[in-house]
This record gives sequence, structure tokens and C-alpha cells, in this order.
Amino acid sequence: MPVVVELPRLSDTMEEGVVAKWLIKEGDKVKRGQVIAEIETDKATMEFESFDAGTVLKLVAGEGETLALGSPIAVLGKAGEDPASALASATSAASATPAPAEEAAPVAASENAGPATAPAPEVTSPAPAAVSVSDDERRIPASPVARLIAREAGIDLRVVSGSGPHGRIVKADVEGHANSASTSTPAASLSGDKDEYGRPYATRGDVVQPISQMRKAIVRSMTASKFSAPHFYLTMDVEMDAAAKFRSECNMSITGTKISFNDLVVAAAARALRSHARVNSAYTEQGIVEHGDINIGVAVAIDDGLVVPVVRHAEQKTLTAISQEIRSLGKRAKNKELRPAEMQGGTFTVSNLGMFGIDEFTAVINPGEGAIMAIGAVREELALDDDGNVTRCRRMKVTLSSDHRVIDGAVGARFLGTFRDNLEHPMRMFA
Repeated sequence: MPVVVELPRLSDTMEEGVVAKWLIKEGDKVKRGQVIAEIETDKATMEFESFDAGTVLKLVAGEGETLALGSPIAVLGKAGEDPASALASATSAASATPAPAEEAAPVAASENAGPATAPAPEVTSPAPAAVSVSDDERRIPASPVARLIAREAGIDLRVVSGSGPHGRIVKADVEGHANSASTSTPAASLSGDKDEYGRPYATRGDVVQPISQMRKAIVRSMTASKFSAPHFYLTMDVEMDAAAKFRSECNMSITGTKISFNDLVVAAAARALRSHARVNSAYTEQGIVEHGDINIGVAVAIDDGLVVPVVRHAEQKTLTAISQEIRSLGKRAKNKELRPAEMQGGTFTVSNLGMFGIDEFTAVINPGEGAIMAIGAVREELALDDDGNVTRCRRMKVTLSSDHRVIDGAVGARFLGTFRDNLEHPMRMFA
């Protein structure tokens, strides 16, 4: 009897996934425990090991297709068996199951911060406006996500071709139909909308970009944080001349490791948190949790958004160890090789946009934490020395975003003062 392989839950917050890459093809023999596919979840791209053995009779899901949990993705069995009956049974069972919670409309996220390092609390958002659905449309085989997108875009499912099992309409079909409609029927130029030579301007249709699993996770976690945690912000200038000199001396004396300003920032923040436990805390309904460990998340920009790998026990590590770990985590983050455990358990986050030339910004706190620190560029400025002479100096702006349920202004200010002292007198941190 053929066995239908279903999309499994590969992370605690996963609601749907994408088959990023198949590692098998139809006709291959598969062993139990063999890695057969790479699945993109809301946190990372992960290897999927088969729970069953047999010959690959059919690959149901195409690469890049978004699927709900439990959707058929492949059929295994004995060579020569017909996969159709097994797929028909799985499809009819799925059609009889009530639509999952994924039909709730997503809400907009802030762009300033990375995804959560801990599961986000549920957020109740307004339900989409009721839409009249005919009996004919209800009988059309389509995934819940495809129905939602079609309703919001005003697309009649009867004119959409389905590419799923037995012609089932999936998310990609609706989005493809919308893209085709927008590019084939661009908006007409308004009368008088011409250039100085009297020629009408060219019009281009809108393109709908599919939302990745990672972006959906950012939407959920950042919306939950922004609407549940009352943010306030403290900004301070830090003189970086001593830190720059210290960094240069380290890089001349340490072989094989190059210390960055971001490494120094993480080290300085970790040691400041050791003296200000309230900033290393989080709000819960049971009380304010002052974390015993200091685990610093470091936001890393990747193509799909941001991930926040965690440097654990950061205050106990040498500067060299911190530097090597941040580089390893950053490299694996860009290659989508991070394990979910490496992005969980953070107690405080550092988000650095200085390398992009940003002088100052504010970031959104990751759920499960009480604060996040936004780091700007190290810039050169003119200043007056103690004798009133004009001199050059390096400065860096830092902005602490704090959850006012946990941290008061004076507490955050004292933390920033210690952080600044650590960078302006870096030898003290390692004495």
C-alpha cells in the first residue's frame, strides 16, 4: 500500500512550509531516516528525513511551493504501485478538515528589528471583511491560503488553473494569476500625463512578491512586540577613539582573528548587563524574569529579512571567542544553515546598521526580551579638547529600546553609562 509523505512540523511556530529543494527524484529508493528534502520553515531551511522506506512513486509538491502542515508532498511504495488512490484518500481527508488558523489576515511588521528569538504571543487582528462565496466556488478544490488571497484580491477561483494534486489550487496559482492580470492589463495613462515632447509615459503593472516563511515570522513577532510592549528610547553618544586604538592593537597582536567594532560592542554590552540585571530581564504575567544567563542576540541581515543568532554566556567569553563565534554564526546565517536552537534563548539583542552608513535608528524589542540596542556608524567629528583646541574624534550613537513594563528610564540610562565607559576605557573590560 503506497504511503503519502506529509509536510511535517519542523519548528515550534511553523504553520506552513516550502519545499526548497528535493534531494530525491521519482523512481529512487528511499531508506528510513534518509534526508529527502530541504524544507524552508519560518526560522531556517532544514533537512527533512523520511519516516518511511520505499520507492518514490510521485513527487507531489514542486520546489518553491508553499504548503500547509500535513499537505502531501510525496508518495512512497513498491515499484509499479499506483499512487493515485493514496493521494485521493489524503486529499479527501484534507478537504474534510476545517480550515486552519492560517486564514487570519497577516498584519504589518516593523522593519527595524530581526525576528524573534523566542516564540511570539498570539495577536488578535481584525478579521477580513465578509465576502459572499457561491456554492460553486466552495466546491472548487483550493488550499485555505489560496482562498484567502483570492478573496482579498477579488479573484474568482473559477478562472484560476490549479497546479496541485488533482488540480487543487494553491497559493502560487492565485499569485501567478494576479501577476498575469496586472502585467497584461496595465493602467491606462491619464489624459495629459505626457512628457515635454508630448509622448505618453510608459505604464508598468504591479508585481506581487510572495511572502517568505521568514518574513511571516517577522510579521508575527514584531507586531506582537510593538503592540504588547510599551517601548521607550534612550540615545547616547560614545567616544570611540580608545576603542579604535584598542581594536587596532588587538588586530596587530592576534593571529587569525580580526576584531570588529561590533565584537567590542557585544563584549561591552555583555559586561554592562552583568552590572544591570534588570536590563537583562523580560516581562511575563507571572512576574519580571531576571535572566541568570547573558545570551546576546546579534541581528544578521540576509536576503529574506533578518535572523538573530545568539552568543550564549557572552560575558564569560574572551573577545577573540566572541569574534570567532559571531563570524561563524553570521556566515551560517547567510547560507541558511543555522539550527533553530541557535536562534533561541536570547536575553538581549544588538542590532548594528553602522556598516550601512546609518548614524542612528530605533529597533523593535524581540519578544521574550526587555531591551534591544541599535548601533550606528562610527563617524569622525570635530570637537574641542580640554584646552579649547579643535581636534578630531570618533563617535558612535547608540539607542536603547526598552520595555517600560520592565525597565525605567533611570535604569536604562545607568546601563548605557556603563556600556559607554566600557568602550571608552576598553582595557577595564579585560583587566
